[in-house]
Order: sequence, then C-alpha cells, then structure tokens
Amino acid sequence: MSTSPDGVVSKRRGRRLIGLLAALTSFSLVVAGASAVTGCGPAGKKTHKKKVIKPQGPTAEQLVQQARDLDASGDAAGAEAKYQAAYQAKNDFAILEEYVEFLINHARPADAVTQAKAYYDAAATDPRGSHLYAHALIAAGDFPDALAVVDELIALNENDAAAHEKRGLALALSGQLEPGIEELRKAVALDGQNAGFLVELGSALSNAGKVDEAALQLRAAITLDPENGRAHLLLGLALRDQAELEEAIVYLTKATKLMPNDGRPWFELGIVQNRRGDDLGAEASLAEAVARAPSNSLYWYAYGEMLRLNKKYDDAINAYAKAMDLDPPHPKAAAKRGLALAEADRLGEAEVFLTEAVRADPKNPFIHFNLAVVYKNQKKTKLAIEEFERFLELADPSDGDRGTAETCVKNLKKRKSC
Repeated sequence: MSTSPDGVVSKRRGRRLIGLLAALTSFSLVVAGASAVTGCGPAGKKTHKKKVIKPQGPTAEQLVQQARDLDASGDAAGAEAKYQAAYQAKNDFAILEEYVEFLINHARPADAVTQAKAYYDAAATDPRGSHLYAHALIAAGDFPDALAVVDELIALNENDAAAHEKRGLALALSGQLEPGIEELRKAVALDGQNAGFLVELGSALSNAGKVDEAALQLRAAITLDPENGRAHLLLGLALRDQAELEEAIVYLTKATKLMPNDGRPWFELGIVQNRRGDDLGAEASLAEAVARAPSNSLYWYAYGEMLRLNKKYDDAINAYAKAMDLDPPHPKAAAKRGLALAEADRLGEAEVFLTEAVRADPKNPFIHFNLAVVYKNQKKTKLAIEEFERFLELADPSDGDRGTAETCVKNLKKRKSC
C-alpha cells in the first residue's frame, strides 16, 4: 500500500466505505426480519388480529330485576328461578333477603325458613342472618324457635330495636299479647322513627282491644310513611271498631290502592260497607277481594252472603260452592248454599242438598239450622222441630241463631209460625 499522503487519505476513505456498507447490510437484515414477522400483505402495511369477545350472561342485579318483573306478571316459578340464579351469580345477602321475602309473600314460609337457616348456620356471627331466620320462623308460625334466635340477638345487643320488635311479634302472635306489646314498646322507644315498628305495635294493641291507642300509633306510622298500605288497612279496622265507619272507609279505600294485589283491603272494605248499609258497594268490593285471592274460602263465603242479600241467588250458590271446595272449606258455606237454594224457591233441591250435607258433616250446627228452615217452609213441622233441636244441641252457647231456633221450637210445637 502507498505511503504518500494521497495514499493515506485513500486508505481512510476505504475504511469509511467498508463501515457504511456494513451498516447498510445490517439495516437490510433487520428490515427483512421485520417483514418476515409481520407476514404477508403489501409492503409497509401491518395487519391486526381481531379480538374475540365472549358474550356474557346477565349480572346478578339484572337477574334480580327480571325476578321482580316476572313476579309482578304472575310468573312465580320463573321469578324463583331468577332469584336462585342471581344468588348463585353473586353471594349477596340482599339478594337472599329479597328471595326469602318472596317465598313468604307466596305462602311458602317453610321454604323461606330453609333458605334463611342455611345462611344462619353458615354465618353464625352475622346478626343479619339471625334477623332473617327469626323473620322467616315468625312467618312460619314457629314462635318458640323464633324467640330463641331473637334472644341470642338481644343477649349480644340489648339496644337492638329490630330484635325487640321481632320478640314482640313472636309473643303477640303466640297469644301472649301483653308481653308482646311491652316488647314492641321497647322497639319504638329505641327507634321511634321506624314506621314498621309503630304499625306492629298498633296491630297488637288492636288485637288486645286497645283500639284508641292503636289508632294513635297507626296515625303516627302514616305520618312517617304515608304510602304504608298496612298502616292504612289497620287504621281503617281500628276506626271501624271505634264505630267511625265513614273515616274507616276512607283509609280502607286508600289501602286498596296501596296494596293493589292484596285481597284483604277489599274484603275489609266490603265488610264495613255492608255495616254501613251499602250492600251493592259491599258486593263490588268483595268481588275484587275474590279476584285477588281466589283461594280464600272466607272471601268467597262473604261474597256469597252479599250476593244472596242482593237476591242474586244463582251467583250466590256458585260463590258458596267455591267456599265449600277450597281448603280449608268455610264451615257455614254448605248451610248457606242450601239456604240460597231455598230462598230461590228451589225447596226440593235445598232439601236434597242439605240432607246430603248433614250426612257428610253431621255435627255441623249451621247445616241443621238451615235444613230446619227448609222443612219449616215446606210445612214439615215435625222434621223442622227435630233439626232446630239438633242445632241447639250442637251450636256454641254464644251463637246468634240460638234465640231464633228456641222461638221456632216453641211456636212450631204450638202450631204457630216462627
């Protein structure tokens, strides 16, 4: 190699050229590698794989809302399935609490107890579980076990107002009214702003015959909670017992609006309307009662009574038949069905029906009384006397028809009318 200055320069330029070529070669390899990674397609364009999003089912909250909607539409089985699915999706106490209340509202307190007890057993230190279990036991009528659970709560916290309320309920509903009222007073003293506690105290006071104080407590509950349907219902009944029939009708009518799916406000409204002398209004209200509670034999019996009083005998006969067929049947339904047949001048049918009814239920005093009436109307005096006497043997000493039966026996024996 030349040692001239020009040669030195040429040597340096050669080295720089070699380095530049090496750098370019490395860059080409990187680009080629990158192209290999990105795959096929036009040069300079990148392709992206689409993400597959798996569809998700409804949330626990959505399932609970679906359960509420199904329940409102009358699909209780569908609603129950949704509640169960919601609780499986999210082990949330609030869901269980609503499910237990659903079971109680659908006349399944035993199932409510089973659900509540499972949580109570699994979470022994959670007072919410104890409260829920006691609530279900009270709904099921198991007052001794409810009291045992509530006593555990009070032992842990003497100032647990809800525990005192449940203790009061269990005592009052088991017939221990005065101790129950005292416990309910404790609950109200501990939490005077709880309308529910005031309602239960008012209910117990009414059952104890203390209707004046009951009305005061129930008015206080309505002040706190103007949309409380049960408070309006119970105040209406307290006012009825105070002979304040006009005001009672106002509160019972409001209760029918606040409790639209419940037959009882309509039933009680019909009874008060009948007492006021509004038999057509009473008939209409009782029709609403049986529409909402078609399995209640008492409501059907009362509806039959109003239909009979309004001389709609065929409809009355059908209503009494309903009251007979339900479980439990109303004890006076068969007798009044026979009476409706008699009042419709179908005396032969009435005699046959009541005779068969006596054979089926020989110790039912009401059937004997109405068979006696049919015999009397048919001028079968001897048979009428025998049936009235049989009624007097079987009837309760306080039965209101005893006076009529005694008078008829005396008069018929003297060949007089009664």
